[in-house]
Amino acid sequence: MEDELDLRTYIATVLRYKYWIIGLAVLAAVAALVISLVMPPVYEATALVAVIAPRYTMQFDPRFEASTNVSQPYKAYPSLAMGDDALAALGQELGDELSIELGPGPWAVADLRKRLSARNSTDPSIIELRARFGNPQRAATAVNRWAELFVTRVNDLYGQDAGDLTFYEGQLTDAQSALSRAEQDLIDFQARNEAAILETQLDSQKASMEEYLRAERSLHLIVQDAQSLLERLSAQDPALRGTLSDDLASLLLQVDAMNRESLPIQLQISGQQGLTERTVGEQISFLEALTKALENRQSILDGEAKALEPGILSLQERLEQVNVEANRLSSARDLAEETFVSLSRKVAEARIAAQNSVGDVRVASQALPPDKPASPRKLLNTGIAGALGLVVGIVGALAVEYWRRGGAAR
Repeated sequence: MEDELDLRTYIATVLRYKYWIIGLAVLAAVAALVISLVMPPVYEATALVAVIAPRYTMQFDPRFEASTNVSQPYKAYPSLAMGDDALAALGQELGDELSIELGPGPWAVADLRKRLSARNSTDPSIIELRARFGNPQRAATAVNRWAELFVTRVNDLYGQDAGDLTFYEGQLTDAQSALSRAEQDLIDFQARNEAAILETQLDSQKASMEEYLRAERSLHLIVQDAQSLLERLSAQDPALRGTLSDDLASLLLQVDAMNRESLPIQLQISGQQGLTERTVGEQISFLEALTKALENRQSILDGEAKALEPGILSLQERLEQVNVEANRLSSARDLAEETFVSLSRKVAEARIAAQNSVGDVRVASQALPPDKPASPRKLLNTGIAGALGLVVGIVGALAVEYWRRGGAAR
């Protein structure tokens, strides 16, 4: 039980040294107040920069699709504001005012960085720029100039600039030259284009082949009819007179209609009389001679049709080559024309965009000279110092009492 914690002992110790504890707290508070009164005041000015989403996007040609869903690099903006180049440019802008603040002699970017800060607000599209100087007017001037330089730098970095316009104008010049070459190539080709001549020759040879094949087909059918008639006549007595006048008349009429062979036969059909006074054997001989003549003619037509095939194939090959070249040159001309038109519209779009000097990043709020210094905070410093002195006094009193008891026990 003797090792148990007894709060009454600690409270009694604190009460025993209360004057020392209170005195230490008062001394710490007075020291903090004096130091705060001696320290030079520091004024803080704040400017706000806003990143605004574009209200419209120019798109004269749908083939140049504008990016509308690209997220803004909000987290990168404070780092850009605190970059060496940005602070060096700000130091040159401030000039003598910065020399008054930092003192005469050369100063470094790190010296200026200690007096500046940049961070995103609760809304990341708002960037807070702060400057801490010994004079309220210099603090406001510095942060406002810093905000203007920062806006200009970011808009040049992320926005449309003259460099883009120069690039598109160079591409437009190249596209115009390519279009002129494509048009001249097509003109030169048309001066030697044989497509119409080849098509006429090919149509003529195709028509000749079609005529030969149609005649050959007709002769083939007539030969079949003649052979069928021969089979019927061969079944009869060759010494008899012919009685198949109707079949033979039909065959002779077909031959005469085709006008392929001159047949010395006259048709006299009346009543039950035969076609001629010839016997069946004579008719068979006549039909055999006719069939042979027609087969010879059919063979000749087949040879003439086959003789046309190499010429037709060659003409088709040459015509296809000419058409392929014509299509290639036409496609090249059309593509060059489309590219030229698209780049012409893009150049017009870039020229309008380059004239926009506002940009998507703007100064939302300029700083006014602050009325009260941001530091030192006299009351806050005094209160904190007094509280710390009180705690140190209590701890010191307990430590003294502990050592006294320890010494008495020994």
